[in-house]
Amino acid sequence: MAEPSGELPVLSVEDLAHLLKDGLATLFPEDLWVEGQVSGFHDARSGHAYFDLVEPSDVPGRAVAAKLSVALFKGARPGVDQTLASAGGLALGNDLQLRIRARLDFYPPSGRLQLIMHGVDPTFTLGLLAAERDRLIRALADEGLLRANRANLISVPPLRIGLVTSVGSAAHADFTDELVRSGLPFEVLEHDARVQGHGSAVDLAEALSVVATHQPDVIALVRGGGSATDLAAFDAEVLARTIAALDVAVVTGIGHEIDRSVADEMAHTALKTPTACAAALVGQVQAFSDAVDGLRMTIADRAGAAVDRASDRLDEVAHRTNRSASVGLTRHADQIETATARFVRSPETFLDRQGGQLDGLAARVRALDPIRILARGWSITRRTDGSLVRTVNDVSTGDTLVTTLAGGQVASTVDDSNPASQEGDQ
Repeated sequence: MAEPSGELPVLSVEDLAHLLKDGLATLFPEDLWVEGQVSGFHDARSGHAYFDLVEPSDVPGRAVAAKLSVALFKGARPGVDQTLASAGGLALGNDLQLRIRARLDFYPPSGRLQLIMHGVDPTFTLGLLAAERDRLIRALADEGLLRANRANLISVPPLRIGLVTSVGSAAHADFTDELVRSGLPFEVLEHDARVQGHGSAVDLAEALSVVATHQPDVIALVRGGGSATDLAAFDAEVLARTIAALDVAVVTGIGHEIDRSVADEMAHTALKTPTACAAALVGQVQAFSDAVDGLRMTIADRAGAAVDRASDRLDEVAHRTNRSASVGLTRHADQIETATARFVRSPETFLDRQGGQLDGLAARVRALDPIRILARGWSITRRTDGSLVRTVNDVSTGDTLVTTLAGGQVASTVDDSNPASQEGDQ
């Protein structure tokens, strides 16, 4: 083993660590502004906060290009939180782009190089969020997707509602309570989804797709209030594209009052809160119900008027009929009286004339009496089914015939039939 050269210093770990600490203080005597993305955020029980400030890599397969540890001690924490909140509802959390004010420090006990955070520039974060939101909205508009969901019609009345939210949350309770208070027969198809944090945008997108397969009249996407970072999932591209691709109208009730999220821009209708979202749906159903009631009353009124008009017409017709019948009866009564008078005046002449007519009728009846016709040598031949035999063509060899004569009937069987020739007929 080689002995240490006398030309090189020999240092203990502690000595070297303190030299590094002092050297950094000399090289960077003042605070720095450092930009990066929050990763691995951790709230300690002590009140301190720790996270990594990373530079995402553009190289495929490499997560980050660089990373520095950041410590935000509890003394500086309230000021940082207040600055972020007052600037636009921001809050420290993973994936947030930050520009922090910090002092570069080396911590000997752990041998860790870290940034000691003292402040934050919220305009940097807000600018990036706004720029990214604007970029995404412009891209979706250029693709013709920004108003795609608005082309879907909300079924009337919208009683079958798909609900995507964090089930059990205040937003979920506000939405469903509003529906229950209405007393209307809503059917709610719930799907639980994470509404903030890593992976929440994908979770929300998948939940929307699943609910849509159940063919609701409308889908409600709701969430309570929160910071801009809490609501970051609703600005995600994957959620925006999912809303655009659905064939069901989506209404949003996301609890923020300042900026509209990308999801709001993509939705069929955007409301400010979950309660307002539910109230809008209740209003649509109530309006439909009122319209139906109005139509029912209109139909009833028109039907009543039609019945009244028909009744009046019937009364008029009955009156005319009674009057006409009375006139007709009077006229016929006069005719009867005239005929009676004539009858009384010439009863014998009338009876003679009527008697002569009866005798003529009797003679005609006797002439047509079948018995008298049979007695003159005629006969009537029928088949066994009772049908008359009028011509030789009505029978076939082997048929049984029944012939009615004067005094009785004769049954016979056809041995042969010879239709008369046309010449013979002539």
